[in-house]
Amino acid sequence: MNSAKEILVEEVARLSEKDAQEVLDLLRTKKPGLVTPKKLQLTREELIKRASGHPGIRAPHPNALPFRKIEPLECPGMPASELLVRDRR
Repeated sequence: MNSAKEILVEEVARLSEKDAQEVLDLLRTKKPGLVTPKKLQLTREELIKRASGHPGIRAPHPNALPFRKIEPLECPGMPASELLVRDRR
């Protein structure tokens, strides 16, 4: 089994240069108990812009409406997710 440091090295090797710089900046400013960066709140437009720069991710049109809130349907029986977990065990 790989140690946490070995796994971290493997994951960092997969990062783009920009993402690696963000991680490095985070590590340099890390204080005990602090894991998240100071600027965590991104606007919808910033998220779409960041997502559109990654291959394999299709970002929605900037003027697209957000998804509507939906209420899940109540159905008899066990949820499919629970069935899947039970079958895998």
